[in-house]
Amino acid sequence: MAFVCRICENRNGIRTLTAREMMYGTREEFEYFECPGCGTVQIGEFRDMSPYYPDDYLAFDSKVDIAETLMRRVAARFVGKELIFRRNMIGKALLKAKPWMADHFPRSLRSFPMGLNFDLKILDFGCGTGKLLRSLHHFGFRNLTGADSFIADDIRYPEGITIYKRGLEELEPHFDLVMLHHSFEHLPNPHAAMHQIKRLIGDSGRCLIRIPVATFAWEKYGTDWVQMDPPRHLFLYTEKAFRLLAEKSGMAVEHVQYDSGPFQFWGSELYRRDIPLLDERSPWVDPGSSLFTAEQMARWTAEAEELNRTGRGDMAAFYLRKRP
Repeated sequence: MAFVCRICENRNGIRTLTAREMMYGTREEFEYFECPGCGTVQIGEFRDMSPYYPDDYLAFDSKVDIAETLMRRVAARFVGKELIFRRNMIGKALLKAKPWMADHFPRSLRSFPMGLNFDLKILDFGCGTGKLLRSLHHFGFRNLTGADSFIADDIRYPEGITIYKRGLEELEPHFDLVMLHHSFEHLPNPHAAMHQIKRLIGDSGRCLIRIPVATFAWEKYGTDWVQMDPPRHLFLYTEKAFRLLAEKSGMAVEHVQYDSGPFQFWGSELYRRDIPLLDERSPWVDPGSSLFTAEQMARWTAEAEELNRTGRGDMAAFYLRKRP
């Protein structure tokens, strides 16, 4: 039976691809399909995914001392720009107190299209062990919920945050903000997921979805593109495909911000050399790795910035609301 694109329903000119698992380096092969209609790259066969999310999976690392590392790493990168931005009173106060934080803010999330305050009800779905939520708590947010289908069991932190082992359909509305940071591409039914998100935010809430985007790095590296991450990434969208998906689900994309970095280059170069991401030689494991020179890293950083500026980076943040 001919493959039919799950996003735009095109069945013509579908390209078949074979990609390898290279985060852990098992090199197990998986069949993917690329749709020429919307550009989506999608896995051919869904399977039990639990074996591909072991206890040491990156999002499940709960050994980090949040209080100790918050200001310089987690909060500065994720909280500062995604939720506490310059035009917000909270953000202005924090930046005045800690001006060095501005240097760490990821570009993608400087202008969230709604004013945020400490009373908002926030859900982080696909949050792993909840690092971001714990960071938000340290900043003063208190109405925080997490959910992840792949954690072993519910997690309850002393500060009052609960991370539920649940899918979107098992959560109760309404949230002021639903966030999915690099988890949407792991969901096997994106249409159903988008409808569930719409249910969870009601008429006035907002959604922030950050995903890999199949643009320049995909064209350059093909199945060695580090963000392909088979078999965990079930769908790799183009901006066109994601907008189509949102529209079909009754959602509106208010803004798109590309926020990729040099990882799209050095990670993909690792895979071209048949080196897994978690190999001891990888810069992911050893920041002082000699595999790539400082000049290469600087060049890739500059190239990533230019790709983001032109809407060609390999990661983006999509800001959504329910369509009237």
